[in-house]
Amino acid sequence: MAVSGNAQTQIQGITFAGSEDAPNSSHNLPKNALAVAPISDLKSKAFACRTSGFNFPKVESYEATGGEMFIVAWDKQALTKGPQIKGPCNHWLASTASGTDNLKWFRIGERGYTAADGWCTDVIRRDGQLVVSMPDDLPVGEYIFRNEVIDLTYAGKTNADDPTMGAQFYADCLKYKVAGGKNQKMPTEGLVSLPGAYLATDKGLLVNLTAEGKPPGDKYTVPGPALHNQRK
Repeated sequence: MAVSGNAQTQIQGITFAGSEDAPNSSHNLPKNALAVAPISDLKSKAFACRTSGFNFPKVESYEATGGEMFIVAWDKQALTKGPQIKGPCNHWLASTASGTDNLKWFRIGERGYTAADGWCTDVIRRDGQLVVSMPDDLPVGEYIFRNEVIDLTYAGKTNADDPTMGAQFYADCLKYKVAGGKNQKMPTEGLVSLPGAYLATDKGLLVNLTAEGKPPGDKYTVPGPALHNQRK
């Protein structure tokens, strides 16, 4: 089981409103972030952002307008290094209006597997970026954006059943401000805690990939709670 760092899974930054300068994620990651090492323990206190806490450095805030598209970017040179992991991506948000203790998260996007494009990780290696849609109904305020890449290479068994197996989670978090949109109230239903949102036996996490690295029957369901736009 590969447990060493993989630069393919660490985002370089996010770009809003067509800006050409994607801020480097290391400038706005929580302190004590675990570099590029994956997490397989679904109960780990570091599960949310691969960090022991949410002590973000004081940096210039990144502002986004509700409803706009933004780009999650990777270092293109790093994409060619390390093992070629296979799996889906999830995009999450959590409001920090009440601080960073006991954050409640909701999913705003996902990318799984298609016969045409392969896995989300294949798209990342090919394009170096993913396009994510910001919900247009969020309250104005500060949020933590969490990009999650799940490697299913060793997902044929759970990590609890075999410590050398299990889905591996690579999450990066950035803090930014939503400064527009419909400014509705924060939803109270469908919010989850991280850790706590996943079970090791969830559909989409316990998967035997084929020898070609594909899901059985070329069909796959991304794990996680309902997307934000599906709960309206």
